[in-house]
Amino acid sequence: MKGILKYLAAGILVALGGMFFSDLTGSLFNGMPYGDAVTLGIGMYLCVVVVVCTGMIISRLDKK
Repeated sequence: MKGILKYLAAGILVALGGMFFSDLTGSLFNGMPYGDAVTLGIGMYLCVVVVVCTGMIISRLDKK
């Protein structure tokens, strides 16, 4: 149960980070519409999260 709560808390923090990052890119890319910039930002954030999580999983598999 303790492990599940740890991963749930980590997931919530990652989701909040994604919301912050997409809002930040929405305001930084002011040459395009806000909605498009936010969509671009959340896409970039998801790419980074997928690559990092995949790397963590592969590194764990290599240890075993």
